[in-house]
Amino acid sequence: MFLHYWAIGILIGILAILPLGPLGIVVIQRTLIHNRKTGFYSALGIVLSDTIYASVTGFGMALILGIIRQHELWFKLAGALILIVLGIVIFLSHPERQTAKKLRKTSTPAKYLGGTFMVAISNPYVMFWLLAIFSGFGIALSINKPIMAFFILLGFFTGEVLWWIFVTWLMDRLRNRFSLKFLLWFNRLAGAGIVIFMIIFLVHTIYKEVAAL
Repeated sequence: MFLHYWAIGILIGILAILPLGPLGIVVIQRTLIHNRKTGFYSALGIVLSDTIYASVTGFGMALILGIIRQHELWFKLAGALILIVLGIVIFLSHPERQTAKKLRKTSTPAKYLGGTFMVAISNPYVMFWLLAIFSGFGIALSINKPIMAFFILLGFFTGEVLWWIFVTWLMDRLRNRFSLKFLLWFNRLAGAGIVIFMIIFLVHTIYKEVAAL
């Protein structure tokens, strides 16, 4: 059961990090300009910020847990539809036009991590994205179920870390032949992936409800 919660957390973490915003571009740029380690330390700042917001969002949802349970189907449908719309937005976005002017040049792992963390934590709007994901999965964290909450958040952290390990490794391998214009196609694939996954989830949810009648 704990592995089940951990696996769900990993999936939520990967979905949460898929939108490639200015900070994601900074991570890739630092990997290309410096090395994989520099990019990964920068990514850790984003991961820590996202995990904090995931905790706040998840436990905040516990306050409305009763409402969610009473209207679970509608919350799942609404969350799935929101994710589909956001997936379309990601698909149509042009990340190469975005900038991260707030970040200063840094030279140590701690500064790389701290720099991205401070910028990421100053953007509370990520909670809307996380709220849509948690709602889409019908999940709310509760202090009454600390082990469940721990493994979901651990999975969330693990999912984002694994994602950035893969991205920084890939960018490092493609250092000499990679163009930032590829980010446009990356976002298109990410957006399409979200839309396809949520459509499957939506169909599966409706099928289960109909079968239960």
